[in-house]
Amino acid sequence: MARSNKPTLEEIVDQYVQRARSKLRPTEYERSTRDDLTLHHVVENDEFRILDHIIAVKDRQVEWVWRSQDFWPTDQLTDITVAGEDLRNYGVIHGTNRISGVKFTIGPRSYAGPDPDACLPYVNDYLHLEAHYRWKDDQMTLQRARIGVDFKTKDGLTLRARSVEIELARFWNLEYRYRSSLGSRLLVSVDGDEQMRIGVPTSLDTDEVRGIFDSVMAYRSGESSVALPSQFVVERE
Repeated sequence: MARSNKPTLEEIVDQYVQRARSKLRPTEYERSTRDDLTLHHVVENDEFRILDHIIAVKDRQVEWVWRSQDFWPTDQLTDITVAGEDLRNYGVIHGTNRISGVKFTIGPRSYAGPDPDACLPYVNDYLHLEAHYRWKDDQMTLQRARIGVDFKTKDGLTLRARSVEIELARFWNLEYRYRSSLGSRLLVSVDGDEQMRIGVPTSLDTDEVRGIFDSVMAYRSGESSVALPSQFVVERE
């Protein structure tokens, strides 16, 4: 259950937009409309990195957030967060003529929090699952996966990492109970005030990686009807 004194995602984003418009930070701000969406476009350039955000709002509710930022000296992280009953994030790490990483995360909408550095529209205080992929031979493979990740306390169960491989697990954190199975896919069951089943692949082929990249990049134009990557499945009960 979300803490009652915590601001909503919409309140957090409103504060971010007001800061971006105030010129207290090195930002460029533009507001536009597309169909029934209001788009807030914020670019922040502090000479060390460039953060580019497009926030889509419909009927005063945040629908999605597109982001591009410098990740490594030659790479960018570009992602799209879809704000429904939960927050689902699909991202790619890419550079010139290459895609070097893919990520997927999902967390409760009520656990979005303000960015302490005031650079991002919001930050995730808690995630049900985070999954990170990197190339191994000719496939993008699941190299790091965690469940029940609390960024306040740094708690969370690692299912796969460099020296970790947990095939079956049960884990409790905050008010959530998790069960996971790691085989040809990673399957996670979440039980709490949100009940869902999450399934993600343990490998992605070249065409799938390109498709994920294209889906994420399409939101740059403000399009909201782009098909999201189907490899990441979430079923709510």
